[in-house]
Amino acid sequence: MQGDTCGNWDSQRLQQLLGYLVRNAIKYGAPDAPVYVGVNEDGEGVVLEVRNSGPVIEQLDLDQIFDPLKRGSDNENKHDADGNLGLGLYIAREIAKGHGGSIEARSDETETVFTVGLPRSCN
Repeated sequence: MQGDTCGNWDSQRLQQLLGYLVRNAIKYGAPDAPVYVGVNEDGEGVVLEVRNSGPVIEQLDLDQIFDPLKRGSDNENKHDADGNLGLGLYIAREIAKGHGGSIEARSDETETVFTVGLPRSCN
């Protein structure tokens, strides 16, 4: 954690958002590599990042990764082994938007990163 990261948010919803991102990173990341979670000040807001190593997410999949009921091209529109429908990242995006923020994903051969930007109003 770096800088002033205080803010007024719905803590249960942010816990849910972070839970989706961390579970996703654990599930799809390299099994022998850690998942990193960071919180940093970013000017007028706060940035949450979840990083993991693992297979590259193709650009076509990144373009629709936050769409409801979508999965990667090899698992599209299927339930996973846990019975999940693929709504976690969609819900995470909606939580970020509900707080006036944004979420994005990027992926390359070294890591996949989900970045959540949140505005804040500190007391």
